[in-house]
Amino acid sequence: MADSDDEDEVPSLEPGIVVEFNSYLAYPDAPADTEVLSWWKAHGGKLPVMSKMARQFLAVPAFTAGVERAFSRVSFMHSDLRKNLSKGTIQHSVMAAMN
Repeated sequence: MADSDDEDEVPSLEPGIVVEFNSYLAYPDAPADTEVLSWWKAHGGKLPVMSKMARQFLAVPAFTAGVERAFSRVSFMHSDLRKNLSKGTIQHSVMAAMN
């Protein structure tokens, strides 16, 4: 079993990652209209670990299907026939329906 002191320890970073991060911080700010993924692709040779992390994070498509689905469910639950439901009842119903 681990001591409570071990739980508070922050893992140390490899020196290469620290050097790469400091190198990244030394780059000048890119213009606001810069294509972010293109920037990381161009600098991936000098910043390989951070480039990989950036591509994994930035490649996640932004979509609102989950939010739209939730609003749709609420509209069904809060119809004219059910307009007397309390706010709490609607919240619990949506939570139960979405999970």
